[in-house]
Amino acid sequence: MEEKHIALGIPVYDDSPSNYAMEILENLRRRQFTLKDAGISSRVHNNWRSLGIVPDSEEDGKKLYFDFIQYLWLQIVKDLRKFGLLLDTIAAVKDYLFEKDFMVGIELSDGDRVKLRQTLEKAAQRPITGEELQQAEENLKKPNTFYPYRFSLIVLAHLQYRSNTYIYVFADGGVADWSEVQQELNPESKPDLSEPHINIPLGHYFAQFLNDETKAEFLPKVPILTREEHEVLRTMRNNEVKELTIKFSKQGSKRRADLITKVDRQLSEKQKKEIAQILGTRDYSTITMKTQNGTQLTFEEAQRTRL
Repeated sequence: MEEKHIALGIPVYDDSPSNYAMEILENLRRRQFTLKDAGISSRVHNNWRSLGIVPDSEEDGKKLYFDFIQYLWLQIVKDLRKFGLLLDTIAAVKDYLFEKDFMVGIELSDGDRVKLRQTLEKAAQRPITGEELQQAEENLKKPNTFYPYRFSLIVLAHLQYRSNTYIYVFADGGVADWSEVQQELNPESKPDLSEPHINIPLGHYFAQFLNDETKAEFLPKVPILTREEHEVLRTMRNNEVKELTIKFSKQGSKRRADLITKVDRQLSEKQKKEIAQILGTRDYSTITMKTQNGTQLTFEEAQRTRL
């Protein structure tokens, strides 16, 4: 059978790591979400704002607008409240994530410089010069408008590296973040998780966002998925999937059974939710999709270390 091609109407980012990062951040920092989008009433928001647990928003007339990073934080706050965390503790988490110029004045050790070089060379995909390394170190110590606070850098790294990321809240009020990229580059700096803590997986909130069909209009503007993943989600929501095969990578001695879905009419809501969860957490090795009109799309999970 002649192979047909699916036209993907999703923007393609420049392969340059710095341009790619700037494209992502530009979209992440676009203020486009209202309190209604975030599922929060004005009364609750005003209370949270008076207690210092929500970041600044932009007001247009009577409406408040948030960017995607702020939207994510509001979803996290709602869950932390469900778990009964004290407002003072939530405020401490907010202060950690939204700390501005958190790298200003930092002094790097020789070991830190080695890790910085490794990160930059992975980003550039070539050896870097001593001058480039020195310039990068100086830039780290300056006030940064590119990622003005810690959470913007955390979310950027999650998307750019396609790396699962976690935020830990400890019983004593301490906060730490950790990702698969950090595990690869600097495993000894992993937080001590032997103490009681709450684990906040960012991937959960991306999957939650994808499962909410009321957020469909925002998807092209928020770079959570690759073009191919977008196409799977779009085809699934339009009930145009004929067959979908999802293969999972082997982890340790265990391997999840492949998910093979053949559809006569349309996927069930349970199936749609499971597939969106897989896309949001990038928990797959390869996906093959056949549509009702005879097109086929096959792709692998993007490299977690895209940079």
